[in-house]
Amino acid sequence: MGWLRLAFFMYVGLTIAYFVTGIYSRSVRREKLEKEWDTDPAREGLSAQERSAFIEAGMVHYDKGLKKRLLWLIYILPTIGFLVTIYFVNWY
Repeated sequence: MGWLRLAFFMYVGLTIAYFVTGIYSRSVRREKLEKEWDTDPAREGLSAQERSAFIEAGMVHYDKGLKKRLLWLIYILPTIGFLVTIYFVNWY
């Protein structure tokens, strides 16, 4: 039953990694949107509300995108590796 304890602590660690990576990824995307707004000369003189609306629309698009879904690989790949290791250790 030691593998259950190992799996529990593995998922605790993976959950921490998932949230930290998600926060970092959102931060990088938001910063990219802010830089995109600031470097576009056509947007000079527009209000702060329009800037925040542009950034929020970009973040909504990010939340529905592929990069957000790929974060689930943080759980999937180690789980597959864990199960394969258990299988080979016990039956080969």
